[in-house]
Amino acid sequence: MTKRLPLLFFGHLANDTLYTSLPPLLPLLAAQQTSSAATLALIPTVYLMTASFLQIAVGLFFDRKPKTILMPLGLFLGGVAVSAIGFVESYSLMLLLGFLGGVGSALFHPPATSLASVSEKRASSVSFFMSGGDVGLAVGSFLATTAYAVMGVRGTWLLILLPALAASMLLVGVRQPLEAHVQNSVRPDVKKLGFALATAIFRAVAALSFVTFLPLYLTERGLSFSIAGTVLTVMILAGAGGMLSAGYVAEKIGKRRAVSMFLLLTGLWIPVAVLTPPQLSYLSYGVLGFLIFAVHPILVAYSHDLLPQNLGAASALMYGLTFGLGHLIVPFVGVAVDVYGYQSVLLSLAFMPFIAALLFQWAPAAAKTRTIY
Repeated sequence: MTKRLPLLFFGHLANDTLYTSLPPLLPLLAAQQTSSAATLALIPTVYLMTASFLQIAVGLFFDRKPKTILMPLGLFLGGVAVSAIGFVESYSLMLLLGFLGGVGSALFHPPATSLASVSEKRASSVSFFMSGGDVGLAVGSFLATTAYAVMGVRGTWLLILLPALAASMLLVGVRQPLEAHVQNSVRPDVKKLGFALATAIFRAVAALSFVTFLPLYLTERGLSFSIAGTVLTVMILAGAGGMLSAGYVAEKIGKRRAVSMFLLLTGLWIPVAVLTPPQLSYLSYGVLGFLIFAVHPILVAYSHDLLPQNLGAASALMYGLTFGLGHLIVPFVGVAVDVYGYQSVLLSLAFMPFIAALLFQWAPAAAKTRTIY
């Protein structure tokens, strides 16, 4: 483990607290705004879409000019923007701040993921780094809910603390890359990533659908809203454990085998989780979170093997494009839920990992190349 990896982990944790701090804020904004809930929901949507698709441009830029200052800059910008939402009354300004928060996240992810990948044990390093983001998603929701309960909408000022601390640590602890073992100005051969991207998108749709609809499904089955929300938190935290474990598994059996194994296990476990009695939800969805989130960091590390001269672009595509498209597809899953019901649709999601595993069989083999900064 490189000395900078714990700093990158903490930076990822701090960055991802910002997104999950937004949904708990919406009911408070709705109480003081004339805007509808659907209109207010555009704030986290603008954040997410900006963060997802702008990453591609940032990744391409970082490959040509590897400026590590992008990470603390992104954290600080995102922290200031999100923390300011509770202090403005104009809906247009709230949307603008959501956009700027997304810009901050986009500035952080490609450089940080690229630097985390620079290791003799790429899979385990990337997995460790990415698990920080998963922990951040859970921490952000908890901290924001607590802050809003005590201080109301003005509690958003607390949201800048973790990003500001992480930005300061990265500014001091992660210096400008001194040397590149490969030339980063090479145009990325995106065709190489075709099947890996398709694999990641199918996995993302399944994972994001469960994150979106699980609380609603569990409340339909008789659990309270608070317990259903806690089950989702357990699932996300278990996903962090899955990410950590997946890296070490990939080092032992290889990335391709590890991806296929976790995808097949996910497809087999989804029906078990969906049909398990609600009283066992913590266990069943904890296992599902472990399996379904484990695949993502291995796919990111694999994309770096395919495009060792374009780590920023590969990171942005596997992060931004897959999650952006995944979130755009999830509403259509919601339409299916309205027609067929939660259980039928969630059961059908079991096909997604199997299709992803099948597509991954056509992904090209990657030469072992190491990038040194």
